[in-house]
Amino acid sequence: MKYIALILTLVIALTAPAISVAGETITLRRDITVEGEQITLGDLFVGAGDKAGQVIAPAPAPGKSTVFKAVSVARYIHAEGLDWRPATPIRRISVRRVGSSIPPQVITDQIRAALEYELDLDMFEMNLATQNLNIQIAANQPQTVSVENLFINRESGQFVAEILAPANSENGQRVRLSGQVHAQMMIPVLKRFKSAGEEIRESDIDYKAERSSKVGRQVVTDAALLIGKSPRRSVRSGLPINMSNLGDPVLVEKGKLVAVILEQGGMYLSVTGRTLESGGEDDVIRVENINSRKVIQAQVISAQEVRILTRQPQLASASDIKN
Repeated sequence: MKYIALILTLVIALTAPAISVAGETITLRRDITVEGEQITLGDLFVGAGDKAGQVIAPAPAPGKSTVFKAVSVARYIHAEGLDWRPATPIRRISVRRVGSSIPPQVITDQIRAALEYELDLDMFEMNLATQNLNIQIAANQPQTVSVENLFINRESGQFVAEILAPANSENGQRVRLSGQVHAQMMIPVLKRFKSAGEEIRESDIDYKAERSSKVGRQVVTDAALLIGKSPRRSVRSGLPINMSNLGDPVLVEKGKLVAVILEQGGMYLSVTGRTLESGGEDDVIRVENINSRKVIQAQVISAQEVRILTRQPQLASASDIKN
C-alpha cells in the first residue's frame, strides 16, 4: 500500500504546479548541461540549498547525454526531504555533458608523424578508413592526442593506430583508427597543355607527388629528359609523361612548302615540295612534288629544307624531280 501511495504521490507531483519548500522553490533546470565528471542535485535543480553539491550520478562521456526517469528522480528528491512538483508533465530528464571536439588536423598530423618515424619515409599518402573524426573530450581539457600504439603491415601499407585523447593523460579516451599508407615520389609534369610537336622548355615543367606503385618504368622521373623534347601526342597538365610519347620538336608543319634536295655523286637538285605530315629534325616524312604530284620520302634538315633519301627507290623519285 505504501508503494502504491508513493506512486500516486509522484504522479500528482509530476502534474502539479511548483510549490515553495522552506521558503525556496525547487525547480528543474532547462537544457541541463554539466562540465565535470559528476552530476549533482544543483546541476538538475534550482533551489536545492545545502544539498546542491550532492552527487547523484556519474556524468556521461564528453559530448554525450544521459537520461533519467522523472519518477526515479522524484523518488530520490523525496528521500532527501525535498519536494519537487514540476509545472508541466514530464517523463524523462536529459543531462548532456559539455565537450569539445579535437580538430581532425591535430589527429591526422600525429598519426602522420608516427608513420613517418616508423616507416622512415619522407613522402607518403595516408588514407584513414574513418572520414568523420569526431573525438570529444571535456571542455576544460587540452585538444591534443598522442599515438600510443601503431601496427603496420609493410607489404600492404595497412595500419591500425591507437590514439589517446588528451595526449599522455592517465584516464583519457582511447580510440583505434585504421587506414592505409602509400609511398610517394616526385615526378616532373607539365604546367599547361602541350600539343603534339610543341617543344618542352624548363619553364613548362612542374612537379607532382605520385604513388610510387603507379610510376611505371616508362614514366619520366628526370626533368632533364623532357627539356628540348616534344610530345608525340598531346599531353594535359599535371599528368605523368611516358618516354614513348617523347620525340624531337616539330621543325616542319604539315602542308608547308619546303625545298626538296637531292645530293648524289656530285649532283645537286632542288625543287619545291609540300609536306604531307609534320616532322622534327632527322624525321622521315612524306613530301609531294608540286610539279609532278609524286609523293616521296624525305628527311627533315631544317624548317625550310628536306633531303631525299639516297636509297634506290628514292633515286627513282629524283628523276621525277629533275623532269
